[in-house]
Amino acid sequence: MTIDEMKKMLEAALKYKRYTHSLAVYDTARELAKYHDADLEKVSVAALLHDCGREIPIKSNLDKAKEVGITIDFIEANQPILLHAKLGAYLAKHKYGVTDEEVLTAIAQHSTGAPQMSKTAMIVYLADLLEPSRGFFGIDEMRVLAKKDLEKTMVKAYALTIKYLLDQNLLIHPDCIYGLNELQVKFKNAAKSLR
Repeated sequence: MTIDEMKKMLEAALKYKRYTHSLAVYDTARELAKYHDADLEKVSVAALLHDCGREIPIKSNLDKAKEVGITIDFIEANQPILLHAKLGAYLAKHKYGVTDEEVLTAIAQHSTGAPQMSKTAMIVYLADLLEPSRGFFGIDEMRVLAKKDLEKTMVKAYALTIKYLLDQNLLIHPDCIYGLNELQVKFKNAAKSLR
């Protein structure tokens, strides 16, 4: 299936605001891919389809995930909006014909992050956060940093996400914390080796 065919299907499946967000993430991710010598095709498909799971109403996420055999953890069971990422990976495979595991994993990880994220997954995660319609304190600096260093930007993104979730009294998925801790340890070890 071509990108144009995916766009048409996605436009028919999503609300207008979600579809235009998906296009903005697609454009942002493609820009970041060029700075980081990433696979443009993988980044393009993962970014375009990152929110395709949003075609399923949030109130139906748990039932749909159970129906298609998706493993649901404690956090997802109590905050089912997170399941749109895993459902998105499922739809990308079964509706849009995506077979590349790196692309499917990037879609599945775009909400929570994870340890050992691929370059594609980090780009999609950051593009979702930094696309042009987003606005928060420090976003301009993060947009500049994202063009230079994906991992350092991920640390800032994780910290921002955790603060937001705490402020909103929402649950924090362990993958977010594991992803942050993995990068923090990597940077600490790199700093020690320079001493």
